[in-house]
Amino acid sequence: MAGSYAARSRGGIQDLIDIETARAVADTVADLHDDLEAGGGMSGPAAHRAIKAAATAPRFAGTVITATTARRLIANEDAMIYDNPHALLLCHYKRSTALCHRDGVKDTPSLDHCVPGCGNIVRTDQHAIQLRERATAMDTRAARVPGPLGERLRGNADKLRGYADAHDRTRITLTEDAG
Repeated sequence: MAGSYAARSRGGIQDLIDIETARAVADTVADLHDDLEAGGGMSGPAAHRAIKAAATAPRFAGTVITATTARRLIANEDAMIYDNPHALLLCHYKRSTALCHRDGVKDTPSLDHCVPGCGNIVRTDQHAIQLRERATAMDTRAARVPGPLGERLRGNADKLRGYADAHDRTRITLTEDAG
């Protein structure tokens, strides 16, 4: 196969994956930085680390990210903040505290195996809004389905509202984190 796509070395397609990962992380960190500058807040066990990363991370807008730059960024655990839109949170991935990898240490999170009590979780004000919107949608669905399924949906909606309420109670801002 061309381009060493089938090779076991860390080249070819892996370079492209690293570059795309670095771009996604750079965009997430830049958005987080802008949100914090506008007075947005964060919560979660990794909120302080994420604020520090967003405040100090390099900006890549308009620059080319090479495979070497991407590998350097990915190797910097402090800079790696992954967006997990399905779980409505950010993962400020730190290998030693990741609960998504019970079978060993990995370089990146398994975003499809996010665990609610993980020490890498960060939520923003926008996530809290989305959690409440999803909870409202679940309540609407629960009203149209029979007993046990409706109860399960209402229970999940309550859990999502609980996450949003916890965010509101514990959120910190850029100013509060500096103080």
